[in-house]
Amino acid sequence: MDKGPRVEQMRRYIHSREKELLSTITEMTEDQLRWTVRVFADCLDETSRTLCLEGYSEYHPFERIQAFVASFIPQYTQLALADLDVKTQVEGSGLSALTEEELQNMSCAEKWYLLASDEEALTPAQLRREMARLLFCRSYDLYCDLTLSMAAIEFPSYFEIQESLARLSPEDLRALRNRLLPKTQEVDKAPPEAADEILLGIREEIARAISLDRPLDSLFEGAMGRIPRGGDQVAEATAAPDTPVMSREELQLSVKALTDLMTVDEMRRELSPLKDRYASFYDIPEADLHDLVRRLDEKIGGRTVLSFTDRYRSGSLVTRQRISSEVWALLPHEERVRLLTEDDDGMDASQMARHISRVFMSYLYQMLHDPTAQMSFLKEPFYQVLQDTIITQLGKGGDKAGLRELNRRVTRGMLEVEQRPPEERQAMLLEVRKGIARALSLPEPLLDPEAHS
Repeated sequence: MDKGPRVEQMRRYIHSREKELLSTITEMTEDQLRWTVRVFADCLDETSRTLCLEGYSEYHPFERIQAFVASFIPQYTQLALADLDVKTQVEGSGLSALTEEELQNMSCAEKWYLLASDEEALTPAQLRREMARLLFCRSYDLYCDLTLSMAAIEFPSYFEIQESLARLSPEDLRALRNRLLPKTQEVDKAPPEAADEILLGIREEIARAISLDRPLDSLFEGAMGRIPRGGDQVAEATAAPDTPVMSREELQLSVKALTDLMTVDEMRRELSPLKDRYASFYDIPEADLHDLVRRLDEKIGGRTVLSFTDRYRSGSLVTRQRISSEVWALLPHEERVRLLTEDDDGMDASQMARHISRVFMSYLYQMLHDPTAQMSFLKEPFYQVLQDTIITQLGKGGDKAGLRELNRRVTRGMLEVEQRPPEERQAMLLEVRKGIARALSLPEPLLDPEAHS
């Protein structure tokens, strides 16, 4: 088939769309601006998305979002045109020959029909997007709807599902795809009244794979709610904070979150000038807190509130350069062990204690990867008490051998947690937490989630 006319038509459309959007930015509401970013970002690979969205937050003031969109649209246009040029070189007319925008504008029914004839046609990132979209197919009509992809991005859960799927190993992701494909073929052959029941089974299969712990219908809640949820605390504390709109309490929480990721030496260098001027942390005026949050944010180098607990499955290391989740998913087990061991070796006593404490306090598997849950630990006195206990018992020696050994055992245990089938991860996490309790002689009741609430 001659691709020339189609390619030129798409090229003209991409250029004209850019011109139209740039001319109407000043007329867009905040929801329209954020929706535009979501639509385009969902067509980017992880590397391009990270680069293009650097410094962007849905929690920024309206004027700042507006300014970002004005610069983002031309940037995205060039990437869309580059994607189009690449796909013109692909032979055939299957899924692998389609641009990201073409995939976004097709129905789930058509994409999964084509995937059945070429199971490797989609990249892991594309496959995760299509699985996330399937979770929104609560009826056969939605499964065949060409606009479902554009509608799904309204819901924060759509992006959360993709993040959960990104934490599956390549083997688990392929296995899930292979379980879904026969069922999607059944949908195509079934009468409409039976298709909905098969789709429910497909959605439940995906939910089990990612240990989704809430009703499927709840995925449709909070249309155009800001992402990430809880980001009014998390985004400001760990990613380019917009300090002028933060309260004094939010600024103080941000400082705590940012310093929690640092070594003692890093903290000392950044905070010592203020210690000479103020009697305590709570005496620091807001103006200096604004400056401190911005400075600390620049220093942490991509570390986030999830770095201690998400590192086993996403590559978000604490003391080493972050590895993209897509690259991490492709690494063999031995390489992951090596990188995590290097990360462990780079931690000082305080970071090791925080790592162990956050794992111990995450009594549910989902809490390990929930930024709101991890952020909440900063407000719990038990979090600091547990760190003090760890350092007192294991971190006083010159080489801190006991602390380093426990930290490595926890890392190895948590890596094993992530390699278990989803239904076994909660039980394996409990075993890791019991190991921490034994090493510190902690009383058994502390394993109860209500013990320190």
